[in-house]
Amino acid sequence: MLPRLELRTRLVLVMHTSEHGRPSASGPLAMECLPNSELHIHGLRDDRVDLAPLFDAGRRVLLLFPADDARPLDAVMADGDPRPVTLIVPDGSWGQARRAARRLPGVERAERVTLPEGPPTEWGIRVERKEGGLSTFEAIVRALTLVEGVDVEGALMPAFRTMVKETWEMRGKPPTLPAPASPSAEALPPRPPLEVLYVDDDIVVINKPAGSLVHRGWGDDALPVLQQLRDQLGQRLHAAHRLDRATSGVLLFARSSTMAARLHEQFAGRTVEKRYLALCRGHDAALTCVDHPLASEAGAERKPALTEFRLLGEHGRYGLFEARPLTGRTHQIRRHLKHASHPIIGDVRYGKGEHNRHFREVYGFGRLALHCREMAFAHPRTGAPLRVQAPLDAAFAGLLTQLGIDAGG
Repeated sequence: MLPRLELRTRLVLVMHTSEHGRPSASGPLAMECLPNSELHIHGLRDDRVDLAPLFDAGRRVLLLFPADDARPLDAVMADGDPRPVTLIVPDGSWGQARRAARRLPGVERAERVTLPEGPPTEWGIRVERKEGGLSTFEAIVRALTLVEGVDVEGALMPAFRTMVKETWEMRGKPPTLPAPASPSAEALPPRPPLEVLYVDDDIVVINKPAGSLVHRGWGDDALPVLQQLRDQLGQRLHAAHRLDRATSGVLLFARSSTMAARLHEQFAGRTVEKRYLALCRGHDAALTCVDHPLASEAGAERKPALTEFRLLGEHGRYGLFEARPLTGRTHQIRRHLKHASHPIIGDVRYGKGEHNRHFREVYGFGRLALHCREMAFAHPRTGAPLRVQAPLDAAFAGLLTQLGIDAGG
């Protein structure tokens, strides 16, 4: 008997008519497990698919497709949009999915998202034409796990593995699956325990190290922060917000999906106060606010973005600022400081190479000089106000000492 999983996310599977009914097509299996789903068949001459009716103000529509202009999907849904998601997934061969993602009426209005890199496919029945390719079922499961913050994988993957086994038994030969591309966590040297700043029965707050990814499968990290903290505490956790790989500081987790949802509401409602430290090229004391709209990706609509700044200290051409983002756009502080001609030291994307090289060569400082030092929010269960601070790591603190800059309290 197949599992049935009730989710807020609506799955919309778009299949080419030549794929519909094929025993190796895994997308329909996902639909059988997810009551909140619907199927659209394209490629029929007399019955054209139109996805425009999917769009309404009450839902956020995402197109899951590995295109160059797609942005990685994360657990909080970038920009903290609280609306439930409609997830459009094109099924079929690579060419069929690509044509569907480009040509179907209405699909151009969807936000394009892609999955972060992760473990190789467990499928093996079809040859994957793209590196890191997944079956449709696996892609749906990974996407829903990120969007919903619940254990979709644990609920649905047993049914998928049974389907794979039965398919191979009918073919009379076992599957040949690719070996994992990255080493296992056990093969890596042990990492020091993560610094826990606050913990209770509902939430955990840590001081995230610079250079560590949060979620499983991003980049080439075999042991990202989420998995390391789960192992450290012996419990499943849910990331409540984002922190860039290169950024250090306060990172908040929930110990249940219910608490995660309540925290997500606070981030979406802009009631969480965040304060960062940023060392920049420039020290203009008049830089107190940047009000400059930002787009989540090239060609996307710009949305309002506001960051407050306060100069804390300076040394030569460089200044240490406290940054307080009042909105939650992607890379907001880094992009706003670039816009203000105050690029952050160590920022390889928005910064200046000559200054980054100077700090590597003179001070031995090779990380992004951005640290989330304080976060204030309401406890998701009690509503009591919480304010958590994260000390600077040795590299950042040592640099400020060399520069004679006091970060303050």
